[in-house]
Amino acid sequence: MSSYDRARTTQRIYDAAVAEFAAHGISGARVDRIAQAAGANKALIYSYFGNKEQLFSTVVQRRITDLAEAVALDPEHVETYIGDMFDFVTASPDVIRLMQHEACHYEAREVPDRSARREHYDDKVSAVRRAQEHGTLDPQLDPRFVVLTLISLVSWFVAAPQITDMVVGDGSDPELRARYRAHLVEMARRMIAPR
Repeated sequence: MSSYDRARTTQRIYDAAVAEFAAHGISGARVDRIAQAAGANKALIYSYFGNKEQLFSTVVQRRITDLAEAVALDPEHVETYIGDMFDFVTASPDVIRLMQHEACHYEAREVPDRSARREHYDDKVSAVRRAQEHGTLDPQLDPRFVVLTLISLVSWFVAAPQITDMVVGDGSDPELRARYRAHLVEMARRMIAPR
């Protein structure tokens, strides 16, 4: 008889929850579908993660942490941040979809873990300020606006695939993605370069 592996079960539940919430949001997600996809029972999900909103919050926080760990904003190379972020979100579109569902469900100032997440973005703003101090980024630009602009430029490609398709073509085409990525990096370099 095999022993129960809590870590593996928890990971299966988490993976199923990512897919369910990315596809259906908080309101449309069903814990019974998560349980079925994970091969677990609903009581176990509630025991490990709490209610559906707590599970969604856990999923969002972990996916944002995955993004933060994979993509750093280096003060010496701010323009490359946009390319690295583009690579992450096109490989993991669930992150953008989760953000969209979160925006539909919560008021901006009521999102779970807002303080910790705000600190994460403050770190990026600080990196932009350091780049400005080092002379590698235009000091006339508002650092907070720079961070939001870079994030925004990347997000729309994944957030609205129908518009991507109408404007530039099939967003899943590797050649098109490579060209668009290069464009984003060059555009960011030009936008933020010292004058």
